[in-house]
Amino acid sequence: MKLSLNLGCGDRYADGWTNVDHETPHKVDQRVDLTGPLPWEPESVSRVYAGHLFEHITPDQCLKLCERLLECMDPAGGVMVAVGPDIPVAEEMIRTGTFDYRYHSLESLKNGAGRWAGDVHMWETSGPLVAKIVRDAGWSVVHNFGIAELEGGWPVADREPQWQYVVRAYVGEYAQ
Repeated sequence: MKLSLNLGCGDRYADGWTNVDHETPHKVDQRVDLTGPLPWEPESVSRVYAGHLFEHITPDQCLKLCERLLECMDPAGGVMVAVGPDIPVAEEMIRTGTFDYRYHSLESLKNGAGRWAGDVHMWETSGPLVAKIVRDAGWSVVHNFGIAELEGGWPVADREPQWQYVVRAYVGEYAQ
């Protein structure tokens, strides 16, 4: 059976997924430093969810992670979804008075919430920037869209904050 990876799961453990994190004090299935070599065999992974992960590592580390993940993906089912704060969208929402402060502040979106070691943001992500990184890593089909458009059984914690981007990428010509 192919793996479904919930990378950088933090406090968002998802049943039916292999929950992976490095520094969280919360429950995980595997502790993996995603900035280094990955423990999964070629073609052993069918899907990857990286929810609010990319902002916690540098853009160069994101590129290398996406390249390494591509090596692990099953070409018949390989799909990755990256979700994170789109800082320009959040800034525009603040300007227009539509930003929902129930979830975060602009400061925590930019810098991280500091809930545990490693809960720090290394850069200001956006959907277009992450989509470019994923394309540069070699993923052949890449889509960037808003959180409300993400369907299916992905372990998204909160779908309401509209400052979240979704980048969905596929291996080969696969596009579900």
